[in-house]
Amino acid sequence: MDLSRAVYSRDLKIAIMRTLDTGATAREVARKYQLSPKLLERWRAEWRAKGELAFPGAGRPSAGHAGGAAPVREDGRRIVELERKIGQMTMENDFLKKALRHFKELHPPAVVDGGDVCLKKSTKPQRKAKP
Repeated sequence: MDLSRAVYSRDLKIAIMRTLDTGATAREVARKYQLSPKLLERWRAEWRAKGELAFPGAGRPSAGHAGGAAPVREDGRRIVELERKIGQMTMENDFLKKALRHFKELHPPAVVDGGDVCLKKSTKPQRKAKP
């Protein structure tokens, strides 16, 4: 499994934020660009706070010395991958909930109370016992 961290250009981030500003939902945009909704929330917060000055460079400078940067970078990659999976699973759950609601409304169960059906005698003639 490749856990390399995706790098998004400033122009792409700004284009996505402008799309959100025009009224598109975060879910639609996340699905279109295959991004985590959580990532979009972080970008949107920065966009609202800084406006056109948002997304200035190639990421945050790492805290600590050079030897400690690699584990932090790996953790960041893992977090991004997990957030992407959470976003995908959230969309799948929403779809399944909607499908279940659809089937409950349009296809009600055929037997409401199974007691009456189970207690009826069979109309088949009974077999005779062998002597």
